[in-house]
Amino acid sequence: MKKTLLFLIAIVLLTGCDKDDATYYPQMKNFAYLYQFEALPGNVKTTHQTLFTADGQQIFEVNVDFDRNGCPTHVKSVRKQAEVIDVTRDGDQLKGSENGQDVVVTLDKNCAMVKKVTPTMTVDIAYNKQGLVEQISSPASDAAFHLAYNSAGEMAVLSITQAGTEVSRATAVRAEDKKKISDVVTTVKRNDQIKTVSNVCKYKHDVPYYCDIISVDAAGNVIDKQYGNIEVTYY
Repeated sequence: MKKTLLFLIAIVLLTGCDKDDATYYPQMKNFAYLYQFEALPGNVKTTHQTLFTADGQQIFEVNVDFDRNGCPTHVKSVRKQAEVIDVTRDGDQLKGSENGQDVVVTLDKNCAMVKKVTPTMTVDIAYNKQGLVEQISSPASDAAFHLAYNSAGEMAVLSITQAGTEVSRATAVRAEDKKKISDVVTTVKRNDQIKTVSNVCKYKHDVPYYCDIISVDAAGNVIDKQYGNIEVTYY
């Protein structure tokens, strides 16, 4: 786990997803957290999601294909930093490449990811009683991600630790309107710095298709603006 990704993941993992009024594939939210895309309700067949800077430069793109049971058959994501993930399902595994390395992701009988192996690292994924990702860790790293949820199964807190010491903590407050499933305000504290990110989306049939992401510092000054497009097809 790269330290440079800690802050980014703290924000991405908490943006949108899981209102209890919406119906999702059983593993949709978990794959969304782990592959950093927006979870979508319904019998999703494919989704194509892109993220841009305020001036229109693409900085992230992800394509995900699902079978009729909601298990991914293919995932490809590309970051501006030339970080590429490209995996295809083969039985109970997702196989392919991740940032230039071979990768094998093992799935259980319910299509939940339990382990990711590359030539340099093994990542273990633990789940809570609700079947939601609770911890992501690796024997090769002293960094670990700890996820906590509210009573509705919405992710509420993401704590990142290194060598047992908390280095980042993100908390999410979601929109009162439960139909706005991807609207959320995330506050991240790291190294005595505070950053607040607001995710505000436009919807069609209660599914987001466009989101503005605005980041402000502790003084309320806007420090970054991004926007994202979400495309989806259904069975």
